[in-house]
Amino acid sequence: MPPSESKLHSDDFASGPFRPHGSIELWTEGNVVRLNARGPFNKEAVLAMHTAWRQLAASVPLQSAFADIVTVSDSMMAGPDVLNSFAQFLQANTSSDLVPCAIAWVVPRHVEGALLMIPLFEEAYRVAQRNVRFFEVDAEAVQWVKAQLQPSTTPTPDGATP
Repeated sequence: MPPSESKLHSDDFASGPFRPHGSIELWTEGNVVRLNARGPFNKEAVLAMHTAWRQLAASVPLQSAFADIVTVSDSMMAGPDVLNSFAQFLQANTSSDLVPCAIAWVVPRHVEGALLMIPLFEEAYRVAQRNVRFFEVDAEAVQWVKAQLQPSTTPTPDGATP
């Protein structure tokens, strides 16, 4: 996947009667989709992010294995309606076969609501059967994602590598 020409911003994809709270920028770096998310978030922000995600996938086809790195700043706070919308976003991506092989979240310790929200997002990913990890430092997330994108070199029972 080539790098995207520019960043997409969730605010540009907002629709409906309520303004999104929170914002998400999306772009590609090779076969990694990067997202910078600044909360707190409402349902409208998730819906706008979903539309931006679909636009990114349409303009930069995600044909081979790809991963996501989500970096959160300010706040991670979100209500139950946001988590439900996020779970629907994950299910829609599963239905469209737009499933990353790995998702890394970078949530520095100082982000509001991190301790409360990380387990709730982890559960949404678990239900969606996604490979997700949470980190405090970007470099660790990048290293993990790169390892997840590498073809497996674990020997098969016959001793060959896949």
